[in-house]
Amino acid sequence: MSLNKVSKERTLECHRCWVDLDKKEIDIFGPNIIIDICPKCNGIWLDKGELGKLLKDRKLTDYLTKHIGTKSRSPMICPKCSMTMDIERADDVEVDVCLTCGGVWLDQGELEALKSKSEEGFKGDELAKEEELNEERRYKARNSSLNKFLKKLTR
Repeated sequence: MSLNKVSKERTLECHRCWVDLDKKEIDIFGPNIIIDICPKCNGIWLDKGELGKLLKDRKLTDYLTKHIGTKSRSPMICPKCSMTMDIERADDVEVDVCLTCGGVWLDQGELEALKSKSEEGFKGDELAKEEELNEERRYKARNSSLNKFLKKLTR
């Protein structure tokens, strides 16, 4: 995708500084990606899937972006879809992940910290992830079509 085409897309705004994010093309193996960077705080917005392309570490990426639960623990609002975000932790690194669109916000220095975790062989807290997976399952079960139908029948 060319930078000209991307510049015609909607400009995102930093949810910390309230300034427009700059677009930057990143060379990676395969098609390049366009990331959004705040010129003031140097925060980075990554659309769904872009974190994995930058880290090249599926285990760490999946840990941060899959089974993130349903409850927000972050005061951040997604710059892309304006929905709530959740804080996900990779040891001492906290990133904000959108519960709706799956985008990721990284504060200054967090991308480098995640790359370092990846190089060290990130393990993760499987117990915490299992808890979030169970939270997701309970939410889906409560909101399933069959469950709604059964609730109507019992009224």
